[in-house]
Amino acid sequence: MKTTALRPLLYTGFSIAVLIPVACTPAVRLTTTDPVKIDVNMRADIYTHGDKDQKDSNPANSTSLSPKERRFNRRGEVQALKNGRIIGESNVGQLVIREKPADAEYAAYVQRVVQEENTDRQSEFKEKSNELKKPLDVYIKEFAANTRSASFPGEWVQEEDGTWHRR
Repeated sequence: MKTTALRPLLYTGFSIAVLIPVACTPAVRLTTTDPVKIDVNMRADIYTHGDKDQKDSNPANSTSLSPKERRFNRRGEVQALKNGRIIGESNVGQLVIREKPADAEYAAYVQRVVQEENTDRQSEFKEKSNELKKPLDVYIKEFAANTRSASFPGEWVQEEDGTWHRR
């Protein structure tokens, strides 16, 4: 009988022992009167490879560079046009203009980039097919398949059967 009388007393004592430390914890203030300041220091180094005396300011157009180097320098422009859904990868390893821009100046820029990229790709196809001792058409099909599989979602690609779709 004594244990039943002590039980409510034990529960009350235990509750007080647990609740007193919780009730006495100080409040933590998470706000600030000053706005958050972020200090960003950035350094951008831009390097142009090739002839120092070249007249053309665009390194992707330099004739002193190899087709592979020109394509490397042009990859940002090409990707931006792909991201804009303006150009796509064809099933013969060439870029194709899918949606011609309305602005004539921008359309000329797109045409120039696509033409230069396709010319450099053709040169590189010939070099690589000779180097790998493969027929040119076989190498081009492999290149087209690789670019199709490496395309980002939403980019225009042409399947081997000629159908176009966004990946």
